[in-house]
Amino acid sequence: YQGGFVLVTTGLAVGDVIVAGTPLVIDEAARTATPLHVGGAYDTSGGTATAYNVKKGHTLKVGDNLASGAIGGKAYAITAIDTTTSTLYDILTVGTSIGAVTAGATVYASTATGATASALPASNGLLYEETAIDVLGTQISVSAVIRGTVYARRVPYTTSIAALAGLKFIIY
Repeated sequence: YQGGFVLVTTGLAVGDVIVAGTPLVIDEAARTATPLHVGGAYDTSGGTATAYNVKKGHTLKVGDNLASGAIGGKAYAITAIDTTTSTLYDILTVGTSIGAVTAGATVYASTATGATASALPASNGLLYEETAIDVLGTQISVSAVIRGTVYARRVPYTTSIAALAGLKFIIY
């Protein structure tokens, strides 16, 4: 899709950068593109952890339901994000553990919360080019890839999200 979709910036802040290849939920009727809030685990966390180190550059926010792994797993609300401890990762805190998360695993914002409730919206495209949030409240036009071949090593998170979200027309 060549331009013409307004990026939904709900939950994003000025200075956030949505990297190319981020999964999107595209609404053709409303002409909107909503990025999936995702990130990558910086290191391994134990099965009872309530604090998770997530690599800088994630788009997760306080209030998102943090999940990792297959659909139907644990997902609980992020209660705090510490961005000051490290230049490599942020510490995301949840009230209830989502279980063990291995280094490099994809963590994402679930659309539901609970012990067996993690779910993803139906992502149907990838952000075509990196987009910076310069000013909130302005319409940012984006393009999306809905069918194509991408190098898995060049796009963030999408190979792990692809199996979960059903990006069936993207070949990695």
